[in-house]
Amino acid sequence: MMRENSSLLLVLLILCFASSNSISAEVVDVDIICKEASNQSYCSNLLNSKPGGAKGVDLVDLAQYTIDVLNDNTSDTLNLIRSLIQSAENSTVANYYYHCDIDLLNHGDSVTSSLTDAQISLYFIKYPAMAKDSADIMKYILECIDSLHEDETSPLLAKYVENLQQGAQVFQIITKYLNLGI
Repeated sequence: MMRENSSLLLVLLILCFASSNSISAEVVDVDIICKEASNQSYCSNLLNSKPGGAKGVDLVDLAQYTIDVLNDNTSDTLNLIRSLIQSAENSTVANYYYHCDIDLLNHGDSVTSSLTDAQISLYFIKYPAMAKDSADIMKYILECIDSLHEDETSPLLAKYVENLQQGAQVFQIITKYLNLGI
């Protein structure tokens, strides 16, 4: 009896593992993902800029690529913010940039820490946790945008942060599909 239960448990374990891995192998057409984005053109350009293209690429690879792009864009945005803080005409304007820097910077509650968490969640196939990470990423980006809207700030920075927001939205859509197992 014990041997039969062990064999049954092993089969169930293998089936669970195979089904969780089959989710990661799901391919969703870029047009379907981007149909849900507020800026479909940005979404399509982002996903199709993946080296080798996005056609036939599974959701896990698209999620990984989007995380990588968001990391790069966050780094570029942080570099611009630090430059703007140094050249700000007064401390009030510098403070708007500084608040945005805090929302993006690598500390406990920021875009960079949430991207790291999302990377870990993706690696360990913890898609519900990744959904929370993607919501946190968007929250911190929106906080940065709110800070920048308090005063007229750099149009270039506004564009950088808008790109972060668009990329974060694409990541949220991909995460949704991973959670649905589509």
